[in-house]
Amino acid sequence: MSCRFVRGARSLRLALAFLAGLIVSGATGSLAAVGDVPDPLVGLQIEDAVQAGDTAGALALIDTALGTATDPRFTEDLLARKAEILSSEGRHAEAAEALELQANSIAEREGETSPALLPVLDKAAAERELAGEPEAVVEILSYILDILPRLGLSAQADAYLARLDAIAASATPQVAASANELAERFRRQREAGSRSIFETDPDKGTTTVRIYYATDRARTGDTDPDNFYGGERGELELGTATVSIPPHHVPGNIERPSIWTLEFSEDPARHVVLKAVTPGEREAVFAEMRSQLAETGSESAFVFVHGFNVPFNEAAQRTAQMAYDMDFDGLPILYSWPSRASVLSYIADTAVVNLSGRRLLTFLEDVVARSGAKRIHLIAHSMGNRALTDALELFALRHEDEPPAFDQVVFAAPDLDAGLFAAMAQTIRGAAQRLTLYASDKDWALAVSRKLHGDAARAGQGGRRILQAAAVDSIDMTSVGEDMLMHSYYANNPSALSDILSLFWRDAPPEDRCGMKQSTGEFGAYWQYVPDECDSSALLSTLSFLRKARVVSLPDAQRFLYRFIPASVAPDERVRLETALAKLFGR
Repeated sequence: MSCRFVRGARSLRLALAFLAGLIVSGATGSLAAVGDVPDPLVGLQIEDAVQAGDTAGALALIDTALGTATDPRFTEDLLARKAEILSSEGRHAEAAEALELQANSIAEREGETSPALLPVLDKAAAERELAGEPEAVVEILSYILDILPRLGLSAQADAYLARLDAIAASATPQVAASANELAERFRRQREAGSRSIFETDPDKGTTTVRIYYATDRARTGDTDPDNFYGGERGELELGTATVSIPPHHVPGNIERPSIWTLEFSEDPARHVVLKAVTPGEREAVFAEMRSQLAETGSESAFVFVHGFNVPFNEAAQRTAQMAYDMDFDGLPILYSWPSRASVLSYIADTAVVNLSGRRLLTFLEDVVARSGAKRIHLIAHSMGNRALTDALELFALRHEDEPPAFDQVVFAAPDLDAGLFAAMAQTIRGAAQRLTLYASDKDWALAVSRKLHGDAARAGQGGRRILQAAAVDSIDMTSVGEDMLMHSYYANNPSALSDILSLFWRDAPPEDRCGMKQSTGEFGAYWQYVPDECDSSALLSTLSFLRKARVVSLPDAQRFLYRFIPASVAPDERVRLETALAKLFGR
C-alpha cells in the first residue's frame, strides 16, 4: 500500500491514520511491565538475519516489531532499517514507502517543519527516483523546499533545485512543467529576500542561553546546528552553543512544535531552539569560562551528562533549559558522548559509553583546574551514569589525598548494575561533598536495561527495592512520573528542578528539603519525593533569589523576602511564597 508523504495539517492527519496501529505515543508501565518496552535484542536479531543473507527474515522481524511497537521513535528506527534493507534488494518504491511513513511519524512527533525530516525526505526522493517515479520526486522536493526557509536553511536549496532541473530535462512534459514551476517559484522567493521565522526578535522577549560543551562525537560535516554532531566516535572537542528560550516557557519543559496545536515549525517565540554550535580550541574555551565567571561574580558550574538515545542537539537544549529554569548564573556545561540516538542501538551505545568515561575524566580534571569554578556540580542521566561513575572512580583514586573537587553529584536513573554502583560509590564518595541518587519505578530505559540483564536490579530502580548505600542519599522519584524516551523526570518536572537547586544552593540533606518523606524499603530507610507538598513554580523563583543572596537560614530568608518582595504583590502570591519557603527549610 502506497503512502506518499503529504503536505498540510489535514492531509497529514489522514496519512497518520494509516499509522494508528503502529504508533501509539503515551505511557509505558512500571518496571514490572517490561513487556511494554521494546526488546533490546531486536536490533541484533535483525542484523544477524541480514548478515546471514536472510533479508526476508530480517524484514519479517521488522514487520513483527512494527505490529507491536508503542513508541514512535522505535517505530521510526524500524522503518529506517526496513528502507535500507529494501533499497539494498532493489525494491526502491517499497523503500520510499517506508521512509515516507517514517517522515509522517516524525512530523506528528516534532512538527511538520522539523529539521529531522530533511534527511529522511531526501532519501525518500532518491528512492522514488531510482524507482522511476519522477512525479513523486517532485512532490517530495516541493515539501523540502517549502520548509527550508522556515528553518533558515535556504542556502541548502541549490542541490534540490539542481535535481528539479534534471527532472525537467528528462521527464514527460507534464512532470517537467511541474518541476520547472516549483524551481522558478523558489528562486523568485529567494531573490525577493524572504526571511526565516527563526531569526531572534528581541521584541518577542526570547532569551538566549550560552552553554559550553565537550564531546567525543564525530562531526557530520553538516553546518546545521541540529545535525552538527552525529552518533559516531570522534576525538574530544570543546566549544560553545547558544539556545533560545521562548518568553512563555514553562519550567521543566522543552517546548517543541506540535501539529495538534497547529504549530508547524520551530519558532524562537514559542519553542526552545538550538541556534548555533561553535567548536573552539581547548585553551580558548576555558579562557571564556574564566572570563564569564569573572563578569558574573559566580563561582559555580554544573556538568550534565545525557543518557541513552539522546542526540547532541537535544542534550544541548536540555542543558540550557535546566540552566534557565534554575536561573543558574555560573557555567552550564554539557558532556555529550556518541549515543546513536536510536532505540535499536542500545547495545551499541553500551559499547561506546565506557570509552567516553575515560575522556570525561580528562575533561573533568580540566574543568577543576582551568575553568575557574570553585563549586562544580555533576548531573548524569540514565546510561550517561556509566561514563560518570567510571570517570569519578578514577578521579577519586588519582586525587585521594586531596579535598573533594566536586560539590553535588546527582545520579539520575542510573542505568548500571545496583551492586556495582554501590561498590563504586564508596570510592567516589571522597571526590564529592554529597552523592544523590534519583530512582524511579517508571523509567523506560531502566525497563529495557533490566530486561536485557536478566531482571538484575539496576541502580536507578525505585520502589521498595531501591538501592541503599551508606555514601548515597537514595530518593524515590516515582511519583513524578515518566516521559517516554526522554524519561528526564529530574528536569521535566519543576519540583525536581527545585530539589536540584536546593542541593546546588546549600548542600541540604534530604530531611531539610521540601517534599521529602522518609520510608522503609526492603533494604532499609530511604526517601520518597512527594511533589504535591511543594509549590514548584513558587519554589523555583524563591530559590533563585535566595541562592544569589547566599541566604542559608529561614529567619534570614524571611527577612530577605520581606525586604525585596514589593508590597504590591498580591496577598495570595505572598502566602504561596511564604509557605514554599517554610517547607524548603523543613517547617
